[in-house]
Amino acid sequence: MIEALSTDSTLRFVSTAKKLAPQIRANLGLGEPDKYPPPSLVRELVEQTKFKPTYTPSGGLWELREAFAQWLNERYSTDVRPEEVMITPSGKAALYLAFLYMSTKVSSALVFDPYYYSYIPVLRSLSINVRTIPLVKGEVGYDFPQNVEDRIGEKELVVLNTPSNPTGSVLGDKIYDISKALDEKDSFIISDEVYDVFVYDGRHVSLLETKNWRERGIMVYSFSKVLCVPGWRLGALVANEDTIKKLVRVASNVYGCPCNWEQRAVARFLTDYAEELHNHINGMIKEYSIRRNEVLKMLKEAGAYPGIGAGAFYAFPSFGVNSEELALEAAKRGVIVIPGTIFSDVYGKDSLRISFSAPLEEVEYGIKVLSDLASSMSS
Repeated sequence: MIEALSTDSTLRFVSTAKKLAPQIRANLGLGEPDKYPPPSLVRELVEQTKFKPTYTPSGGLWELREAFAQWLNERYSTDVRPEEVMITPSGKAALYLAFLYMSTKVSSALVFDPYYYSYIPVLRSLSINVRTIPLVKGEVGYDFPQNVEDRIGEKELVVLNTPSNPTGSVLGDKIYDISKALDEKDSFIISDEVYDVFVYDGRHVSLLETKNWRERGIMVYSFSKVLCVPGWRLGALVANEDTIKKLVRVASNVYGCPCNWEQRAVARFLTDYAEELHNHINGMIKEYSIRRNEVLKMLKEAGAYPGIGAGAFYAFPSFGVNSEELALEAAKRGVIVIPGTIFSDVYGKDSLRISFSAPLEEVEYGIKVLSDLASSMSS
């Protein structure tokens, strides 16, 4: 065992796996798009460096709050105002602030398993009790349970991630049933929609399309995936104006403000380069859809349960063997994947998270290695 397998986060496990790999031939571990940012966005960043890198408001630059609100309104036919947007230094910072705010309203949270690995430790650090409900294994992927709204408790926080990391599951219009139940049970919701543009079948329905999102919810976002800028560390929150004001006061005493130049560049890009943004997103979706179909085919041929959904760029397959042992053996052969124990108490022991945001040739090689290893481990 190495550092207890370092399975408390994807970053730590990837660091461990890289130490074992003589040469990395397929990095299917971290959830980073393999695409470059749109060219005009990069040019805008260079242009913005001509300005002095001063502090910015703790809630983010007004021009980015305004541009992001407008972009959301165009996509979801909603009416978000800039005052209801907060820009944060990463999606994780946005998520933490959302959990922190909700800790003043609830004592328990409902989390769907498999889940994004940061949810449970952060919730527990804020003295929020966690209750998990397993997603349901469908023919090729994990589905949200039927009548999920009936499982919500009184004065409880629902933590929703759709499209999901690590399963790619998409909730769709079931969000409306959840929204209605929130009013009935005086409960609340945090909707993590970082992968909202990455949908290959059906449609992502945002929390912002429900009637009561201002009273009941907070939407969490990140620019890392959609703009292919994970290292820029820019995220966002959308909530009612009073909630945003309170969280801005917290931010001013915790991290101060998000980066100046990057905010300016993203604001200009969202405002002035709509066609390039549209083409950038559509190009990614077209290519990742092809990869998704190939991954599904390869996993079926390997005899694994695919665990692949209609969104995001992950699969959560099961090869029927110990996931931690399989991930470590794969690392020795240059293949980086994440053991499912990081993401799931119910399904994690024999499942892995595979990212198909890596080039297809790496994905093909990685799945072949995993398949061969699983066969030898189970024989």
